[in-house]
Amino acid sequence: MMNYKLLPMIGVAVLLGACGSKEAEVCASKDMRDQLVKVFTDGPLAGRGDLLKDVELRDAAILEKDPDSGVLECVATFRVPVGQQVVQGPLEYRIAPAAKSDHDYLLLFTKSERALALAERIQRVFPAAGTSQ
Repeated sequence: MMNYKLLPMIGVAVLLGACGSKEAEVCASKDMRDQLVKVFTDGPLAGRGDLLKDVELRDAAILEKDPDSGVLECVATFRVPVGQQVVQGPLEYRIAPAAKSDHDYLLLFTKSERALALAERIQRVFPAAGTSQ
């Protein structure tokens, strides 16, 4: 189900992403996906990493780039397929280049209200997501 209030933001992000698609790839990298999954598995979906094993980040774009620090504000569609069902929604997050780290970029934060709303939708579609195994 698409949240139509977010369409303008996604449209702008797609246009900006087309301009800086090389940099936008960082926003949807496997490493960034893994860091975002950790936000969910350390928080609202603790103990349910099995639901997020096939997560995809799609349509990533850069909303803003700080020219001094290199911090990127990204938006991407966080897509969670489990069996025949899929839950997806936009996530906004900031990432920063990492100097001495195993990662090229480090996740600074996500817009928590969007992440929590997405976690709630995942729990509704996959009721066992709210319980431990």
